[in-house]
Amino acid sequence: MEFKELFKGIDSLYVSFKGTLKEGVKELLEEKKTLAQSDNEREQALAMVPIEKHNFEVKDKGNKWYSYILVDNWYHIQISASKKRIVPSVYVQISSELLNCAGLDSSIYKLREIVNNLIVLIQEETISRADLFVDFTTETNFEKIKKQSWITRAEDAHMHWKRDRFTGWSIGQGGEISARLYDKTLEIEKSHKYYLKEIWDKQGWDKEQRVWRFEFQLRREFLGQMSIRTFSDMMEKMNDVWKYCTHDWLRLAVDDMTTNRTRWKTNPLWEKIQQVRFVDGNYTGITRDVDRARIPSDKTLFQNGIGYITAYAAREGYDGVNEEIITKYLVEAKDYLKEKTQGNDEGYLQTKIHLKKKKYNKGPGYSI
Repeated sequence: MEFKELFKGIDSLYVSFKGTLKEGVKELLEEKKTLAQSDNEREQALAMVPIEKHNFEVKDKGNKWYSYILVDNWYHIQISASKKRIVPSVYVQISSELLNCAGLDSSIYKLREIVNNLIVLIQEETISRADLFVDFTTETNFEKIKKQSWITRAEDAHMHWKRDRFTGWSIGQGGEISARLYDKTLEIEKSHKYYLKEIWDKQGWDKEQRVWRFEFQLRREFLGQMSIRTFSDMMEKMNDVWKYCTHDWLRLAVDDMTTNRTRWKTNPLWEKIQQVRFVDGNYTGITRDVDRARIPSDKTLFQNGIGYITAYAAREGYDGVNEEIITKYLVEAKDYLKEKTQGNDEGYLQTKIHLKKKKYNKGPGYSI
């Protein structure tokens, strides 16, 4: 039975902080949120707040519990303006790219630096959700697994397809513990998390075989039952959590046609998954720096841009693209824009650039 482990770690981590907002923070965020809501695009472009070398975009809307939302490529930060302590003051989702490429310790350390700029004194830091995973290759045909082979405390298990291609299983969705087995190589085409391929390559992935991910999504109630509240607790008890999830909560068994399913032998593949261990955070596969900004990829910029230029060349009857054609395209585009904006093409372009800078976390602002 083939099982090759390629990568393992925490893919999603949600952390909440209790404390008191620093003086002036609420007022500044309210000002930036108002700018984000403006009908004037020039004002919208100013809805940014720099904190610790991050240029966070301030969203125009909050949600039921959190009035302000700050976003960049590292962190999705929700901030409460309420003094009633119904919810934590700050609730943060750490990006999977940061966790996987920079490591858990670094991700948390830098987050605390940012939160210290928002809160006078951090009274409590709590892990609200964590997703543990392992990426692997195998010759196992998961499509042929029968539902009854999953011995679980969950109430449901479902198979998934994309058109005619089997993509995986989901078990116990919506519960305090849930599990997913899915084709990660296929999912990457949608999520664009191509950095994972760099990590897999270092572990000997042949670039051809499908990579599967098995992950457990663990919510606050279950983590509390495991006496996990802080990041340190999570690091200390990660192996215990994985052992409980793969032995007691869920098991893939071999159907021997007997009535008592709990006595069925464990599938050899599952035995390998049960043996996965997370040690001292060194499993994170640190590979490179992660840009704080949400900048578009070369593929996005150039593939789309070339598409418009080649469309223009075809319309004009050219058989190729050279510098002369690109220059002609730009000149005609500017003339078109000047007519549409009644001569304010430069101002229009400048505003659009500033809006893109906000979206990409590249714009100016006033530091907290």
